Amino acid sequence: MKILLRSVLITIAIALTTGPALAQKQPTPEERAYKFRTSLFQTFAWKLGQMAGAKGSGDEAAFVKHANDLAQLSSLIEEGFQIENSLPEGTKAKPEIWQDYEKFQAKAQDLSDAAIGFTEPGAMADFDPRDFGSKSCGGCHRDFKIKD
Repeated sequence: MKILLRSVLITIAIALTTGPALAQKQPTPEERAYKFRTSLFQTFAWKLGQMAGAKGSGDEAAFVKHANDLAQLSSLIEEGFQIENSLPEGTKAKPEIWQDYEKFQAKAQDLSDAAIGFTEPGAMADFDPRDFGSKSCGGCHRDFKIKD
């Protein structure tokens, strides 16, 4: 009887502590896609800043490492837009992404190509973060992102 009572009390305690967590609203696939791309772009911006810092300090090895990371991140951009019209509250993505997905893919590829271009030794000399942001990032933002 003691074991049964103990088991019942443990079960009740577990249910009381995990029940509220399980009852929380689960994010929709669209919300998950939005969170994925938001975190991806935040990480992308951080890595771009790391590249600028490495160039400023003349650390080519760090620059190439961050450029490789940036190239890898850029290869993931399309994954965040796989769900057509994933426009949950808070997103700045425009529906034009899916209306002209081929153009979006081409611009994402341009960004990836530009990032890959900085992974080679010696490429640091040609790196200008404002120019990179304006041409590579801005190409997509102008057409596919709501302005702030």
